Amino acid sequence: MSSVKDVAKLAEVSVATVSRVLNQDPTVKTKNRLKVLKAIDELHFSPNILAKNLRKKSSSTIVIVMSSISNPFFADIVKGAQEAIRDSNGYNMIIGTTEWQADTYRNMLRTNQVDGILVISSWANEQTIQDLNAHYPVVMCNEYYENMNLSYVAIDNRKASYDAACELLQRGCKHIVYVAGAKDSSSVKDRLGGFKQALADAGVTFQPHFFVQPKKGREEIGTLLNDMVDRGIPIDGLLTHSDLYAAHILKGMEDRTIHLDRKTGLISFAGTFVTQITSPRISSIVQPAYELGFTSVQLLLRKIKNKEIHKSKQVILNHQLVIRET
Repeated sequence: MSSVKDVAKLAEVSVATVSRVLNQDPTVKTKNRLKVLKAIDELHFSPNILAKNLRKKSSSTIVIVMSSISNPFFADIVKGAQEAIRDSNGYNMIIGTTEWQADTYRNMLRTNQVDGILVISSWANEQTIQDLNAHYPVVMCNEYYENMNLSYVAIDNRKASYDAACELLQRGCKHIVYVAGAKDSSSVKDRLGGFKQALADAGVTFQPHFFVQPKKGREEIGTLLNDMVDRGIPIDGLLTHSDLYAAHILKGMEDRTIHLDRKTGLISFAGTFVTQITSPRISSIVQPAYELGFTSVQLLLRKIKNKEIHKSKQVILNHQLVIRET
């Protein structure tokens, strides 16, 4: 492989001049720039990006970690993140999933392959996030950890859940089940808190069976709900942690594999396009996914550029309850 010295020798310029050309320094004379570019082309020279990043202690790249690329809610967040990157003057982003181990991201940060990390969802445990946050720029999107000096962007999940539960209660629903996410994340805890508060304010006693948490994915939801029906536990309302959960339940009711009355009230979280392509269309708490992604990247880049690793900021965006046909 050719080196910078080889390029300098062929172009008959100094190594410093080659370096300035590679870094797009406008002060380089046009004649010398053309000589360097010609030498680079002839030698098929490719700069060692990792070594360059180590010298600069910067890569102008962030990594976005998400639990799934198949969830349309996360996809909408990434769209907002991409737009913020486009506005960032020179930054790039790469996307990783939870299949990668925490050490992978730690090494990327340590070796300056990326400058910061945006975590979408509750990908890592609290200790992992705390360790990363202590040494590198970290922002969480849609989730957070209590009692941690951490920057994050989210909605008020407690208030959103309260609003959704109140809507179902006002319709006359008394036996409402919250179908939670698989992990005990901040959003699950906050939504459960808002749900319980709405029941209490309406004079409805919270029962343990009002909380259903499928640990094995959507396929387990039908089993858990059918088990309640088989035990004679009435269900007249549902609040689901995601649009995909709600769509899965509707499909099960249509196929009669989930034994619930079609008149059962249903409200989901997220408000993606999924809510408008089901029959009936799903009422939902609409989370501003695009703005979540855009704002999170802006916050992360601010931390990186201002070297504010230990300075935290929390941004709460507005949600909207949209009533459709469920």
